[in-house]
Amino acid sequence: MHRFVFLLIFPLLFLVSCDNKNNEKNTIIKVVKSSPDAVQQLQEKISSVIQSVKPSVVTVLSKSGTGKAPIIFRFSDEVPPIENESLGSGFVIKVEKGYIYIVTNSHVIEKAKVITVKFSSGFTVKADVVGRDSKSDIALLKVPVSPEISGVKPLKIGNPEKLKVGYFVISAGSPYNIGLTFTLGIVSALNRNLGISAYERYIQTDAAINPGDSGGPLLNLNGEVVGMNTAIIQAGQGLGFAIPIDTVMEIADQLYKYGRVRRGWLGVLVQDVPFKVKKELGLKHGVQVIKVFRNSPAYKAGIRPGDIILKIKGKEIVSPTDLKYIVSRLKPDEQVEIEFMRGKKRFHVQVTVRELVDKK
Repeated sequence: MHRFVFLLIFPLLFLVSCDNKNNEKNTIIKVVKSSPDAVQQLQEKISSVIQSVKPSVVTVLSKSGTGKAPIIFRFSDEVPPIENESLGSGFVIKVEKGYIYIVTNSHVIEKAKVITVKFSSGFTVKADVVGRDSKSDIALLKVPVSPEISGVKPLKIGNPEKLKVGYFVISAGSPYNIGLTFTLGIVSALNRNLGISAYERYIQTDAAINPGDSGGPLLNLNGEVVGMNTAIIQAGQGLGFAIPIDTVMEIADQLYKYGRVRRGWLGVLVQDVPFKVKKELGLKHGVQVIKVFRNSPAYKAGIRPGDIILKIKGKEIVSPTDLKYIVSRLKPDEQVEIEFMRGKKRFHVQVTVRELVDKK
């Protein structure tokens, strides 16, 4: 009897289950049919971003009698013997007091005698250099506001710290002077160091970047600038690099205020912590001091050779390059806390940073 009841219940459950599955299937079909095409939505969003930023992206043409761009940026060694013409891109970051301010790469205008900026509308105007910084490869230009470009607005600035590997990005520029061009790709890596500058934390992307794109914006899908295109590796494919926009804006702000960049100086030479020492002390980060310049901020704070610097202003120091980058972004006369180790003891000291003076 029990077996007979079971056999009756099982077919009933099967029928109910099948009926539920059919209902779910019908519901899914209805949802899919009523939902907008996701691919079409993405395409429309990309197109919308391009149309909105287009007026604020420019071509930068410069002429000089001498000088070559660094080889990593240069497409060909065939440079005219009399007059060197350089091609690059840029974008608007500020409109103020009758001028439009544009950022580009420093190597684009290196030793330039005449700089011309061409807007997407075709309007061309001579530009003046507000300031340039070869260390970060960032320059700031300005052009007077005129009726032809009175409606041009600064691009929206994004937060590069929110980027993740795999996120979509759009690169804009003027490759080979064929006209304003946009390419789509992803963030391939973050915090890349190519060894061409002491101040590197590049965003790597596979969005096509070609000669002439240097100085153009790298944008997220919200139309915000997250980086400035700055380098390509000619022998590779899909290897483009951009300076994070927070660095660009920080440098541009100093160029706007002072015409140059004022960098912090601590007064130490450091190296990676030897593996044996790191293991003994159980450290996961830090750099070892090998030299302290006399009367430097670090010397006055009591830091000595052999000490291990762990943090500056609350930021962990992972490598010598990391320390140089962080210190360079400190303002002269700024007071910061440094955490370091001597032996097995930890110390916290206040250090007043001085300005780095370049020896020429």
